Amino acid sequence: MLTPINSTNYQNPKRVGFGHGNPWAESVYSTKDRAIIAASTGVGVLASLAVLAKCAKYSLNPKKMFKNFKDSYLYKAPYDEPEIITIGAGSCLGGLAAGWAIDKNKANRKAKLKETLLQIANISVPIIFVGRFAAGGKYFSKRFFENNKLVETYRTNVTKAVTALAGLFLGVYASNILANKINEIIFKQGKGRPVQLSDFSAHLDDFCMAARQVDNKNKIIQKITMLIPAALMVAGNEVGNKTADSQ
Repeated sequence: MLTPINSTNYQNPKRVGFGHGNPWAESVYSTKDRAIIAASTGVGVLASLAVLAKCAKYSLNPKKMFKNFKDSYLYKAPYDEPEIITIGAGSCLGGLAAGWAIDKNKANRKAKLKETLLQIANISVPIIFVGRFAAGGKYFSKRFFENNKLVETYRTNVTKAVTALAGLFLGVYASNILANKINEIIFKQGKGRPVQLSDFSAHLDDFCMAARQVDNKNKIIQKITMLIPAALMVAGNEVGNKTADSQ
């Protein structure tokens, strides 16, 4: 089921999975296998959304959901830390399940396990930083500008925006450190690599959450936020397509 690997058709031994992965990266798998991985990743995301919707007491009946879409969980989901981490984990596990079933090579399976931990860390840590830093910015603004309503509104939004973005950048660095520690302790693969500019390229979920901290009623931000589950599928696909040669 696997496309043979040789020196002429695979020349990218340093491809990495930070930044939620690279959806345009090369894959050694056939089109059919990649489709299976993508489908399994989608199932993982949908299963996570179903669990979240059920916990929030929303109907899972497709007829009811699409008849009144604006009252459905897909439309009203807050996409804060718990939701994004849950969906991201579902995506990674879905990709891992398909990749594990397709590829029996022990080294490749180990690479997929490693990538699963890396991707979950890279989804979870930055989003937690964004949420906590934004909350800190809001507290700071209210504490120092609560006596002036005009200044309070302006300062609160600016402060929340700055602190949320600071949380994103620090979170990416923190997840990089955590992922490299995982490499050292569990996989015995050295100190890893430093943060690169490309690590920030696929953090749509983090940027959306940072924007929502400033204005959670903005219709454009709300519509972009609805793309988060699809964006998080990149991580699961990266896990499923990971091989030992692509680390």
